[in-house]
Amino acid sequence: MDGKVDYSQWSSEKLLERVTSLEEDLRRQNARYELLAQKRRTPSPLPQPKRSRSIRQIDPSKYSTRLIALKFAYLGQRYNGLEYHANNNTRCPTIEEEMWKALDKAKLIFPTTNPALKEGEPNWEGCEYSKSGRTDKGVSAFGQVIGIRVRSNKPLEKQDKEAGAINGKEVFEQDGSNPKSEDETSPLNQAAFDPIKDEIPYPQILNRLLPPEIRVLAWCPSPPPDFSARFSCGERCYKYFFTQPAFTPTVGQEGLLPGDDGRQREGWLDIEAMREAAEKFEGSHDFRNFCKVDPSKQIDNFRRVINRSEIVEVNSRDQRRRMGFLDLPPFQQRYPPPPLPSAEDTPNTNSHAHESMTPISQQTPKIYAFQVRGSGFLWHQVRHMVAILFLVGQGLEQPSFITDLLNTAKHPEKPTYDMADPSPLVLEACNFPGAGLEWIHLGDYTGHEAGVRKAGAKGNGKHGLSGTVDELWRVWHKHKIDETLAASLLDIAAGDRDGAGVGDGGNGEQPPGNSARNTDSQKVYQGGDAPRLVGKYIPILQRPRMETVDAINAKYLKRKGLDAPDRHRRRSEVLG
Repeated sequence: MDGKVDYSQWSSEKLLERVTSLEEDLRRQNARYELLAQKRRTPSPLPQPKRSRSIRQIDPSKYSTRLIALKFAYLGQRYNGLEYHANNNTRCPTIEEEMWKALDKAKLIFPTTNPALKEGEPNWEGCEYSKSGRTDKGVSAFGQVIGIRVRSNKPLEKQDKEAGAINGKEVFEQDGSNPKSEDETSPLNQAAFDPIKDEIPYPQILNRLLPPEIRVLAWCPSPPPDFSARFSCGERCYKYFFTQPAFTPTVGQEGLLPGDDGRQREGWLDIEAMREAAEKFEGSHDFRNFCKVDPSKQIDNFRRVINRSEIVEVNSRDQRRRMGFLDLPPFQQRYPPPPLPSAEDTPNTNSHAHESMTPISQQTPKIYAFQVRGSGFLWHQVRHMVAILFLVGQGLEQPSFITDLLNTAKHPEKPTYDMADPSPLVLEACNFPGAGLEWIHLGDYTGHEAGVRKAGAKGNGKHGLSGTVDELWRVWHKHKIDETLAASLLDIAAGDRDGAGVGDGGNGEQPPGNSARNTDSQKVYQGGDAPRLVGKYIPILQRPRMETVDAINAKYLKRKGLDAPDRHRRRSEVLG
C-alpha cells in the first residue's frame, strides 16, 4: 500500500473528528515555533560592569618608616628632565613624576598635605626627599641617587602605637610589637627584625610600576641620619658620547679642510686636540663662561673643582665590555662553553668564522666620550664644555682658547655660543665618599620572603620574566635592530654595495663636476644627529658678549621688586 487514507468512505462525524485533531496538532506546533522565535529575538543581558578595584587606604600611624637611598637609571630622551615643577605643564613627563607615581601607588610614602598642589601632583612634603643632581630634558642617568623616607615592614614599638606613632618614625635599633594588635603575635614580632631580609623589596616593587626606561638598580638600607643625596654627594661623573667621524664626511677635494697638511677631511674630529683642550678644565676654575645663568637662584659663586677631564675611546676596552655579560657561562649558547682555539689551530683565512676576531679599534665609526668628574656642576655646564671641545676638534678654535675663556678677569662677560645637544649626555655616577653607603643591588637577595641568601635566576627582580635585565634587553634590542637596518641602508646609499667605495672609480673620490659642497656655509657639530650650517664662522672671542653675572642678577631683582639676599644665604646650586 502507498499509505494514503481514502476519506471517501468516511462518515461526516468521523471527518469532523479528523479535522479537529489536525487543527489541534497545528496549533500546538505553531505555539512551539513561536516560543523558539521569541527566544531568538530576546537580547542577551548586558554585561555587568567590572567592579573597580578599591584603593587600599593605609593609615600611616600604623606603620614605621625609614630613611633609605635609592640608586636608579633612566634613558632620558622621552622625558622632560628629572625635576618636576608645579604649574609647569610639559608635553613630556619628568622622571620625578614617574618615580612619585610609583612610590605613591605602592603606598611607600606618606607625604603631608600641601594645599598649593593639585591632587595627583608630586608631593615630597614630609618625605625627607633629596636628589643628587638634576638632569635636563633628554639627558640620561645611570647612577642617579635620591634619599627618601619610605614605609617599612618593621613593626611599631608599643609605646609608639599608644602615642599614635608621630609620622611613623621610630628608632630602628630597638625591637617592636605588631601595630595592629597587642595580642597578635607573628614570627616577625617574636624574632629580631632584620633591616634587609625582613624589609620590603623596594627595587622590585618600584620596577613593576615604573616605565621600562626607568629602573631602580639598588637601595641603601642605612644612610647616615643627616643624609642628603645633594649635599652628601662628593663627586658627580658625566659622560658625553660622540662618534668619529662626527657627521658624514664630505668627499672629494672640497671636503679637505685648510690646515698645515691640508689632509683632514670635514666631518672628522681632531681627537688629540680635544684631549689637550679637555685637560685644561681640570682644577679649580670660575666656569661662569661655561654655563647658563639662572637669575632666580642669585648665584654669585661660579668656582667649581674638576677632578678629571678627558676624552676616552669607548670602542676599546669599554666597548668590549658592552653586553659582556653574554660571555659569562650562564648566558652562553652551550654549557660548558667550548674551549677557545689556540693560535696553532687558527688558520690565517678571511672566512666569516673569524670576522668577530677583528680588533674593535680597527672598526669605524668609533665611539668616544668626554668624561668629566667634579664635586659639582653649574646649570648646563657640561654641555657648554662639550660645545667648546667640538669647536676645537673641528679646528675652529685652538685648545689654548679654553684657558682664555676660563680667565674671567680678562673675559668677565660670556660670549654668545650654543651649547651641545642633550641626548648623548649621561650622569654616569654619583659618589659619596665618607658617607659609608652600602648598596643592596638587584639580584643580591630574593626579598624578605626567603631570608638572606643569594638569589637565583628567577624572581629576584634582576633576571627572569619582567626582570630588569629582561626589560632593558627589549629596549636595547629595538634600538640595535634600528641601528643595524639604518647602517645597512647607509652602506647601500653610499655606494658600498660590493666594497668598491663611493664614486664611479671605486677610489672614494667624488667624480669631477659633482662637488659635494654646494655652499660656503660652515658646518658646526654640536653633538646632534647632523651639523648646523652657520654661515661664515666667527671665532668665539669676536662675538657679542652677554651682560655680567652681577648685572643679570641685579636686573632680575629689580624686575621682581626684591632686595638683594644676604651673602651667606646664596648657596651655589649643584646642577647638571
